[in-house]
Amino acid sequence: MSNSPNISSPDRPLLIFDGESKICCTSIDRWREAAGERIQFAPYQEARAEFPHIAAEEFQHTIYFVDSGGKMSTGAEAFLRAATHCGRRRWLLWLYERLPPLAVAAETLFRIAAASRGPRTVVRRIWYGRDLKPPTYFISSALFLRLLGVVYLVAFVSLWTQIDGLVGDHGILPVSDYLDAVEKHFSEQMPPASAVWNVPTLAWISPHNGFLHVLCGAGTLLSMMLIVGVLPIPALVLLWLAYLSLYHAGQVFLGFQWDILLLETGFVAVFVAPFAWRSRFLADRHPPRLAIWPVWWLLFRLMLESGAVKLTWNNALLAPDGTPVANTWSSLTALDYHYWTQPLPIWTSWYAAKLPEWFQKLSVVFVFVVELVLPWLIFGPRALRYVACGGISLLMILIAATGNYNFFNLLTVVLALTLLDDQAWPRFLRRRIRGPDPPMLLAPTRWRTVLLLPFAGLALVIGGWQVKEALAPNTDDGRPLEAKLNVTQFCFVNGYGLFRQMTETRPEIMIDGSADGTTWAAYEFPWKPGNVFRAPRFCEPHQPRLDWQMWFEALRLEQVQQATGAIDPRFMSPWFQSFLFKLFKGETPVVGLLEKNPFPDAPPKFIRLRLYRYRFTTADEWRDGGNWWHRDEVWVGPGWSLPP
Repeated sequence: MSNSPNISSPDRPLLIFDGESKICCTSIDRWREAAGERIQFAPYQEARAEFPHIAAEEFQHTIYFVDSGGKMSTGAEAFLRAATHCGRRRWLLWLYERLPPLAVAAETLFRIAAASRGPRTVVRRIWYGRDLKPPTYFISSALFLRLLGVVYLVAFVSLWTQIDGLVGDHGILPVSDYLDAVEKHFSEQMPPASAVWNVPTLAWISPHNGFLHVLCGAGTLLSMMLIVGVLPIPALVLLWLAYLSLYHAGQVFLGFQWDILLLETGFVAVFVAPFAWRSRFLADRHPPRLAIWPVWWLLFRLMLESGAVKLTWNNALLAPDGTPVANTWSSLTALDYHYWTQPLPIWTSWYAAKLPEWFQKLSVVFVFVVELVLPWLIFGPRALRYVACGGISLLMILIAATGNYNFFNLLTVVLALTLLDDQAWPRFLRRRIRGPDPPMLLAPTRWRTVLLLPFAGLALVIGGWQVKEALAPNTDDGRPLEAKLNVTQFCFVNGYGLFRQMTETRPEIMIDGSADGTTWAAYEFPWKPGNVFRAPRFCEPHQPRLDWQMWFEALRLEQVQQATGAIDPRFMSPWFQSFLFKLFKGETPVVGLLEKNPFPDAPPKFIRLRLYRYRFTTADEWRDGGNWWHRDEVWVGPGWSLPP
């Protein structure tokens, strides 16, 4: 409390501390950075001659603050007054001065903290390493925002090249038809529900080609603005809104987990971005610490849930004979199938599939370590966070090197980079940091606090529920918590579970067209397997969304064929039925999604399906025939024609 007499006024406020305490000196270094020239600092070993009435033992157990009027404060009050001179947390000093019980509690806590300086130093040494200062994230936060802009750019440009054929006016699933059906559905609810609330998309303004191109073009421009640092917060808000609009407008073609991952990442990034007209690399204010935790929480859930579902996805599945379905993950055989059954393999996948069995099993163990163990290190000491970042990034690099997973791997690495504080980066980058106020006294601005605290609470509750469901599924009514709260459609907080089921066969659908029902020509897709002599191609970070959907439809129709002996059009997915109809019509935007159009002059009058089972060739088969794939015919359908 302020019970010491006033002394002669110093030129500037003075903070006196114990210069022999490592933890005190570390804290004072942070104070100096934040206070600049507003406060002078002196160890009591140098300043005690000016205060002969204070015993040296007192200086060793507390701090003293002398304001410009000569008034001396100690303990918690000294801390709060110094913070006030730095322009931070003035409301805490206001409460301290007006609520005596709070002041007593603050002083008690300060004395307890001061008495535990030795153990605290040991704990800090374990937690932070040699540098006892709490970590700063100038470099990783700056890279996070700019690389997120790159991911957004890839996502928008990739989708822009396909949007007409997928959901345009003459596409496979026109947005206008979809929104009409949505509006009808919700208007028939009892009571009627808002279609706009349940399917939030700007496409309600104009569900046609032109506006879809406006959304893609705006997203591309906003992505470049984020990369160069122009209006980062407005750019992030509008990027999230534009991609959310396309996410709903894209229907089944944008129903992938990396799409919702990008939306959630883009939303949490709003709180990390600097409130400035122009973000200058390594010269922005440090983001509030509270804003970094939701990014880590997202990465934690992404990895842990993806690992958990690999062990729990088929707990209730039974084979036709009543025996449990084997889980290739728990038996460590998943990678025996992965490289050639994944949606879009690449030529390196062929070589990876030839690695010895012991290496494949060891690789599965590595996946489990990364996804089930390393996420817990995210919230641990500095060195363990580095390990988590390295392990997660390595897994993403290996996945990207052996498969086409568009921007997913890059986005996950971008999230993982936020685990690295400034001490982990090269010295030449650390020397470039010019942020005006390191985070010693940094608190979120008022508007950020109003928005960030509720979102952080929502992310913690919903995300925690999702983690629980991933670890112990089917323990309630089966509805996700976000669905119960009716916020699923905004993709604020999402559930994840990548690669949960490893398929053990690779069915492929071949589509043939004919003008007379006798001579057939195949429709070739640019990326999915077809011609057995064509090497699997790289297309990442681009995602050919029709080729991806064909992988899912092939699995579906394989089950239909096994159950019925044939493929009845009634059991096809609605989008696939529409796709075949558009081929009958020769719709240019849809045919443009294919490698080439075998009917450039007039659309076919007949279409048939062939179902094959593919696998990679062995090394001997490849040397003998030069073919990358071996395929066996499973079923050939009759020629279908449109009714007159």
